[in-house]
Amino acid sequence: MVKLVSLIGLIVLLTLGIAKPFIGHHDWNGVFYSQIARNYLKDGLETGLGQMTSPGNYYTHYPPLFTWLLALDFKFLGVSDVSARLLPVMLTIFSFILLVKITDSLVPLLLALTPMIRYFSQMPSQEALIIFLSLLVVYFYRQKRARALLWTVAALGWSGWAGYFLIPLLWLHAKFFTPKFKPVLLKAGAILVGTFGLHLLHTYLLTGSLTGGGIFDALLLRLNLYPALGRVEPELAGQFSWLNYLVKEFHTLNIYYTSTVLLLVGAGIFKLKRSFESGLVLILLAWGVTYPLIFSNVTFIHEYFNLFFWPGLALAINYLFKSLPQRWFYPLLLVSALIIFKERLPFLNALKSTAAFKPGYELGRQVNQNSGPGETVNLSADEDFIDVQGIFVEYYADRVIIWDNSHND
Repeated sequence: MVKLVSLIGLIVLLTLGIAKPFIGHHDWNGVFYSQIARNYLKDGLETGLGQMTSPGNYYTHYPPLFTWLLALDFKFLGVSDVSARLLPVMLTIFSFILLVKITDSLVPLLLALTPMIRYFSQMPSQEALIIFLSLLVVYFYRQKRARALLWTVAALGWSGWAGYFLIPLLWLHAKFFTPKFKPVLLKAGAILVGTFGLHLLHTYLLTGSLTGGGIFDALLLRLNLYPALGRVEPELAGQFSWLNYLVKEFHTLNIYYTSTVLLLVGAGIFKLKRSFESGLVLILLAWGVTYPLIFSNVTFIHEYFNLFFWPGLALAINYLFKSLPQRWFYPLLLVSALIIFKERLPFLNALKSTAAFKPGYELGRQVNQNSGPGETVNLSADEDFIDVQGIFVEYYADRVIIWDNSHND
């Protein structure tokens, strides 16, 4: 009964505000991936199952599994902001259910109270899918279900790059705790290599180049290898340094996950002993670090890539709670939940009220209401407006937009 009530509470918590249009912080992801998914429905096999942003142009920086699922979502529920947000929300809820099953505890639900989850769980992007599939891999790993693990790894490789970092870490865990399972994880690694090869082949078929769509340039940029791009400055010119980055990461984790969570995690790490479960805590914490460490530039700019931390944080806190006397469990869980919920509430409310892209949304809606399906619409705007708001206008207009900024010359 307690788990059922907790699950209902989780669903209610994460679906609050789900009808908000894509006008706020990092909502560029929502219109970008929703546009790609809608193009699948409009153009079908003409897309080549690639992430077509416009005829002949493809986004190849990530594999397309998430946008395929988003297109199915739109197919059955209709194209809307609600249905787009519902997919990552449900994937996040499934991730929490998996962690509850893995830990046999409600403690992981504490992370659902943080601004990181309550805001970014509604963002249509690959992260929610990657985390769900990664936790499913961990679940099958704990159960020693080799075949199910390998099938899940194949899907994981087709969802995004962060999942690729999990398998070597699990192999390291198996080396110390389940040596007989190492060959399975080696097969999983081979599957990931093959999946990446298929993505490059798909890219070649779509663009005529293995690195088409700017995938190689994106890799160099995210690795902070600017000289290889003929550039000396990061995307946020003059701001990136490793000191600045580490300071920003500390503040990001403290604000988005709350200082209470970080203190509980620290106490949980202090309690760790050599065991299978302790090793799993460290592996998932290390997994959270890998993406921000390897792709430092993109995490410096987009703080939501710190989402990969939350499963490890949840396991560390759960380990702490399990080390305490049973009579303290529910009182401490309730007190912790209340503190975490309230600690960054003003920040979360401010985050949810952001509306930087409202002009693009409103203009797009106006164009949609005053033109017919399939119609081409000419719009005039300055270059800055087009760069920032253009994609929102095009998505909500659902029309072919021809932009004119010649009046600025």
